[in-house]
Amino acid sequence: MIDVAELGLVERRIAAAVRLVGDDRARAARIALAPPGYLVALDSSDVARHAALLSPVPAPAEVRVVATPGRTVGEWHLDVAARDRPGLLAACTGVLAARGIDVVQAVLATWDDGAALEAFVVRSASAPDAVSLQTAFEASLERPRSSPPLPDAAVTFDRAASTMYTPCRIQAADRPGLLHGLAVAIAAAGADVHAARVDTVDGVVCDRFDLSDTVGNKLDAHLESAVRLHIRDGVVARTRRRWPRRDRAVGA
Repeated sequence: MIDVAELGLVERRIAAAVRLVGDDRARAARIALAPPGYLVALDSSDVARHAALLSPVPAPAEVRVVATPGRTVGEWHLDVAARDRPGLLAACTGVLAARGIDVVQAVLATWDDGAALEAFVVRSASAPDAVSLQTAFEASLERPRSSPPLPDAAVTFDRAASTMYTPCRIQAADRPGLLHGLAVAIAAAGADVHAARVDTVDGVVCDRFDLSDTVGNKLDAHLESAVRLHIRDGVVARTRRRWPRRDRAVGA
């Protein structure tokens, strides 16, 4: 849920981003249909850049990557466009963790036509190699994944905040690979991430994930318990494991 002040910000950000894409109606329509939380978190220039990256929607096994300098020396904007699928965030964060690329912030958005955007702010001594990362992300989509136990993570769900998704808030001490561990646990539990915002403040990671089950419904008590369990106890990779397949196939 967003308040009245944020609603005004969303409207201004949409208008500014639409002006930046000019006469491109497809990009303007994507901006207008973007999730409000995503629009609140990013600048209009970021939103316009993402609309271009998602035009057209990537093929099912395709990943597009763009790296641009951030506002602070040593930080980079890493934009990842793909087709929405269960475990997408886990796949991408696993590659970043394996390469020692520290995620400072992450904003995830999905659209009903199957488009998915992951906007990371990362720390790296040198510019991330977008071509190499694209290849690695695509290879990681079907790879079994594991995560360590995170017993200190505080997990809460808000069933009343949205009629569409179940917001899940997680707080934990920052550590390498934390976002990947959370993403793997959520996917292994059978929940699907539709939007996410990840921020780090004074060594504490404050994450919000908008979750559904694999057919697009809000989480029930059983799935909430499964998410908590997988975060607390971790996930052991299995060679033949496949993430739950979402029946909602849009634009496949």
